[in-house]
Amino acid sequence: MYRRACALIAIAASAALGACGKPAGEEFVGKWANQKTKETVEISKNGDGFLLKDTTVNGFTGPMTSTVPATYEKGVMQVATGFGTMNVGYDRTHDVLIMPTMGGSVELSRAK
Repeated sequence: MYRRACALIAIAASAALGACGKPAGEEFVGKWANQKTKETVEISKNGDGFLLKDTTVNGFTGPMTSTVPATYEKGVMQVATGFGTMNVGYDRTHDVLIMPTMGGSVELSRAK
């Protein structure tokens, strides 16, 4: 009887503690900016997926904004583009979003 009670308490405790963690991909949610390139990215939860709103500033046309759906899988945010799937990474140590570009990648810091 004692053993059974201890097992039930252990199961209940693990279930309670397991529910305390952040949902998958939650670290990506928020507003991100790169002062050098004047790019901002706002990521929000959208049902089971996410929306990624990217605003870049072009010297000729001014700000250009695009919003695309994204999914979270295996630690990266995935966005389908006309050129294939783009993987957006997150550097937890520096709280930096890593966005791929045509020439490599750009880092965006969490906007305050």
